[in-house]
Amino acid sequence: MASLDKSFADFLKALRDDQSYASLARKLGISESTLYRLTNGEQSATLRAVENILQQLNLSPADIFGEEIHRKRERRG
Repeated sequence: MASLDKSFADFLKALRDDQSYASLARKLGISESTLYRLTNGEQSATLRAVENILQQLNLSPADIFGEEIHRKRERRG
């Protein structure tokens, strides 16, 4: 699993906490099966899906990927 995929999966796991997949999926506007696959690294999210989920949560990409993106930029020099 690519590191951005893992960061997103970890974010979704933490967000889910003690909620059911069905409850969180409704909140995010995605199907329960998609949430399950994203959370378990079986599917990569499209940019559009990430944007839609972040919009539902009123978050920015930096709220999830900020540190990861910063590390990638440092490696490129």
